[in-house]
Amino acid sequence: MLASPGMPDHVEEAAAAAVDVFRREFGRPPAGVAFAPGRVNLIGEHTDYNDGFVLPMAIEQGMAAAYAPAAGRLLRVRAADVAETREAPLDALGQAAMADRGWFRYVAGMAAMMAEAGWLLTGLDIAFASTLPVAAGLSSSAALQMSTGRALAAGAGVSWDPREAARIAQHSEHVFTGVACGIMDQMAVACGRRGAALLLDCRSLAIEDVPLPASARIVIVDTGVKRALADSAYNDRRAACERAVGVLRHAHPSVRALRDVDDVMLSRAKGAMDEVAFRRAAHVVSEIGRPRQFATALGQGDLREAGALMLESHRSLRDLYEVSCPELDLLVNLSMEMPGCHGARLTGAGFGGSIVALVDAPAATEFAIAVSERYQTESGREPRAIVSSPSDGARVL
Repeated sequence: MLASPGMPDHVEEAAAAAVDVFRREFGRPPAGVAFAPGRVNLIGEHTDYNDGFVLPMAIEQGMAAAYAPAAGRLLRVRAADVAETREAPLDALGQAAMADRGWFRYVAGMAAMMAEAGWLLTGLDIAFASTLPVAAGLSSSAALQMSTGRALAAGAGVSWDPREAARIAQHSEHVFTGVACGIMDQMAVACGRRGAALLLDCRSLAIEDVPLPASARIVIVDTGVKRALADSAYNDRRAACERAVGVLRHAHPSVRALRDVDDVMLSRAKGAMDEVAFRRAAHVVSEIGRPRQFATALGQGDLREAGALMLESHRSLRDLYEVSCPELDLLVNLSMEMPGCHGARLTGAGFGGSIVALVDAPAATEFAIAVSERYQTESGREPRAIVSSPSDGARVL
């Protein structure tokens, strides 16, 4: 299924659905609608929790949250995608999040951490509707967290700080889902800027706009292989990076993270660390430099160089970090056979999910259709392709 570009259409579709669900569930119109986009990472994978650089962009698809104040100190939410309604008292949000194993832990957990951080919350009814595919590596979970946070802040009439909200969302995911994620997803969803990807320094949280050339489009293709980060080897990868840092710190006490390591340092330490930790670190050390190189290539309009960096990234993720799968590899290979495609790579944590491709703008729609048809024929899975441009971050409509 091909989703056409055009941010207003996607936002309006999600907002209209959320308003309709709110009216049916709560019997009155909402006071407002918050919207949080999904995100795709163009390059810089598994570098965020190593204090490195990443280059994500907010996309046009996302999560809408229709909201209105509610009597009493109660959070009531309705999720259209799963046709479920959940609720929790504001003074028991943490317990509710800890006890839940599904989508509600993201909502209750975000609210609990906002309250813990000093954000004043009031009772609220929320209805969610999404245009994002779930478990496709496009941060539907961060969009759910951030649309929750934006609605809670607006409903309570408190000011919105996107960077603080991103930190809160990251902490919430650590506590309530058991995934030791970096901060890239939350920052991209909170701070996205229309027309530009974000070169994010995950140590300082400094952001630099990287405009996408008018001659290019980003095409995202979902493999149809669903990811489950907490059940995958994601945390094992992070632990391997920490083991590598521990070894390197003996020789270089100033090393805080793999951000501080170069090829020479890593090569000299190889004999002192386990093979798995070395390979994981080798990916990260090489990948950390690619977002800046990619940003430079885009600034020069050099799509060929940018595409080559994407392919280098995918090979490293496949061979050194071992987070690819046959379906992701197939989609990358098929993409490179298509006219107008400069590069492609898995995006997100891996273990399934989506690829991202850099494509000439005039060829983007035809590319999305053709690569989807070839993939479905060869894999037996039905993909979803999205032609996208950079979008704004979480906001009230």
